[in-house]
Amino acid sequence: MDISSIWLFIIPFAIAAAIPGPAQGTLIGHVLSHGGRSSFPFIIGMVLGNTVWLVVATLGLAALALKFQTIFLIVKWLGIVYLLFIAWKMWSLDKLQTQMKTEQSVSRGILTGSFLTLSNPKAVIFFGAILPQAFDLTDLSWSQVAFITALGVSIDFSIQMIYLITASKVKKAIKSEKAMKRVNRTSAGLMVACAGWLGLSR
Repeated sequence: MDISSIWLFIIPFAIAAAIPGPAQGTLIGHVLSHGGRSSFPFIIGMVLGNTVWLVVATLGLAALALKFQTIFLIVKWLGIVYLLFIAWKMWSLDKLQTQMKTEQSVSRGILTGSFLTLSNPKAVIFFGAILPQAFDLTDLSWSQVAFITALGVSIDFSIQMIYLITASKVKKAIKSEKAMKRVNRTSAGLMVACAGWLGLSR
């Protein structure tokens, strides 16, 4: 593996991870309504989903994965339905309901984040396009696959944490109960928009 060409993977992946999409919109909405700590599991789910596609592409299975369009569609629409359910819950939240139970927020956050990234076949297409530019995928050892995966996880996690920290600062500036209710409803609208975006994307 040529370490000198690793930037051909790092730079495009960092840019792609930083560009706002349905997952980032959902993350921001969740942070504004529930806070950064409750939204951390959502980031774990996002990163886990992207990690699956990164490993698939690294092992040269991108073309095979893309043949299972039916599975993509099922996961995609499950994710959309779940997003709409969360949006409805957020719409009805008031100040006293903003703190969810830890067990529920962890499972829901990971589930939602994973749905959003796993239902996006563009991720595996992207990895399948940039990885060959940086690495010889026909000559990778398992330790090199692990290194690429760890690198991808680090980049993705770091960038999504920036989104979380930024949104958390905005939430801290919101003090009144009336403003909190508006934020919850704005977050719900943002999630509905993300669900629509995901539904229209191919």
